Amino acid sequence: MTLQELVLRTASVYMDRTAVCFDEGNNQPPVCYSYKALLSAASELSHFLIAHCDFGGIREIGLYCQPGINLPSWILGILQVPAAYAPIDPDSPPSLSTYFMKKCDLKYVLVEKQQLSKFKSSHETVLNYDTVSVEHKDLALFRLHWEDGRVSTVLGDRADQHKVTDREDRVSAESRTPEKEHMDMRHDGCLAYVLHTSGTTGTPKIVRVPHACILPNIQHFRKPDGIYEEQFH
Repeated sequence: MTLQELVLRTASVYMDRTAVCFDEGNNQPPVCYSYKALLSAASELSHFLIAHCDFGGIREIGLYCQPGINLPSWILGILQVPAAYAPIDPDSPPSLSTYFMKKCDLKYVLVEKQQLSKFKSSHETVLNYDTVSVEHKDLALFRLHWEDGRVSTVLGDRADQHKVTDREDRVSAESRTPEKEHMDMRHDGCLAYVLHTSGTTGTPKIVRVPHACILPNIQHFRKPDGIYEEQFH
């Protein structure tokens, strides 16, 4: 089972119930979406991505946006492709987000239209990108083109430069982990999301989380010692 399948299973029972709410902090009532509205918006985004993305290898899509009522449907839309969701915080230092996108070798990034100017100004000197011609509602899809070679960037407020190649990361990981424990991340639908560590003790590391690792944590809440069934929707 995957995260999106878990959402679909719950939606099939509670289609007209409230799925998500977001308080915009403007002294107005929170904005809410039902499961029906959530699934409709997610499906539209999934169809858009499938039509305009040409994947090869690991399927990962970056999402550059601020929190909002549409965020859950955007994440679900990416997962339903299927692809892994890679969050990119507009408030992070551009050097860190660039490092993250490069290390993930992201080919596609969805950018919230309200954040377009910030995305372009923050990354125009280090990214070689072109915009996929079709936009989708409040999002714009960027296709990224990375040059081969090392990643060299100043991260955070540190003055030191970190140079790490993809090959070095793979060799390092293989030296620490027995081969039998490896999971084939190229398998469609294997990954749920991709994060990076803070980098406070060195170069930030990329963390790819499969559905199989996160689902048990969520399903735990459905057990008697967790959240009751009727609360889990």
